[in-house]
Amino acid sequence: MTAWRDHHHGCCNLDQLHCDEITVAMNWVIRTCQDIIRDHSHKTFWIPTGTATGAAPTTEDLIESARTDVLSKLRRQIDGADAIISNAEHERTKRQG
Repeated sequence: MTAWRDHHHGCCNLDQLHCDEITVAMNWVIRTCQDIIRDHSHKTFWIPTGTATGAAPTTEDLIESARTDVLSKLRRQIDGADAIISNAEHERTKRQG
């Protein structure tokens, strides 16, 4: 009976660990979005880095700014969060199988 309780308690701890990891990862995704909005937008519209007032940025400028200011930052956080979620799913499948 003790072994079952210890095993069951371990599963609860692992579930809690996964919940905590997923929550932290998603919080970082949200914070990254907030940082991008704060640093690279005005009234919810994207402002590319280096855009001079009244000047039209070139296509190359827009591509570079989009990747540097927004896409790369989001991709890193999303990829990390997805890896954490995938790991939790994999561990849950192993445990249930």
